[in-house]
Amino acid sequence: MTLVYGPLIGREGSPLGKTYLSVSVQEDGVERALVPGTRIRLQIRKDGVLIARAGCNSLSGAIVLDDGVLRVEPGVQTQMGCGPEFEAQEDWVFEFLLHEPEWAVDGDTFTLTNGRITLVLLDRRLAEPDPPLDGTLWIVESVVRDKNHVEHYAGVVPATLTLNGTLATGSTGSSPFTATVARANDTLTFTDLSITPTNPTGRAAALEQAFLGTLGTPLTYTIESNHLHLRAPTRTAGLNLFTDRPDGYPPRRLLAGQR
Repeated sequence: MTLVYGPLIGREGSPLGKTYLSVSVQEDGVERALVPGTRIRLQIRKDGVLIARAGCNSLSGAIVLDDGVLRVEPGVQTQMGCGPEFEAQEDWVFEFLLHEPEWAVDGDTFTLTNGRITLVLLDRRLAEPDPPLDGTLWIVESVVRDKNHVEHYAGVVPATLTLNGTLATGSTGSSPFTATVARANDTLTFTDLSITPTNPTGRAAALEQAFLGTLGTPLTYTIESNHLHLRAPTRTAGLNLFTDRPDGYPPRRLLAGQR
């Protein structure tokens, strides 16, 4: 028996430490359509944990890759109600993964098959390149207070941020603003912030205060897929933002349900 686990991290031919997105799903030799705007996403962490998403919910569990067979020990499956079409898709995808499909890696392609269903996936870096920092409409998903405290603002218009060189524009969700942004490597510093006040109340006011307060400190940024993470010098506080992907996934209604 050949264990493809831990020892092959970073080597050619190992899927560990990578994220893959579906580019083809065939059943009995015929292309099987997915729910419009969705893709199957498999994150295979370096610690040997698989996180699978098929439209709305996720399945995670420890894996062992034995002799070309993927074995998943189911751990956690989220249970958001996203509608029958999403639930039906997740049911067959998760069942497929839990019934020990064969796997193969060929360059940037990861293939899973059980003889009837063949799932072909491509490395996320090629299937879904990171969008540029500048010129992208970034939408605030959450405000991070510390590593144990993340605030979501359900039921209010989200704050937005767009960068273009030294100019930052956007909205607090209620009030438009402009600012000057200076850059040093991966750090952004916002100054000369000008806001057109609209005097929001309730949760909208709380979002505006939290958003503007975060922009008042230098922020380091990282981009992964369609997510932008801004972090204060402590690295434990900041903003999580996203932008719509070219394929329109995830549907905005799902994101709204998670905020």
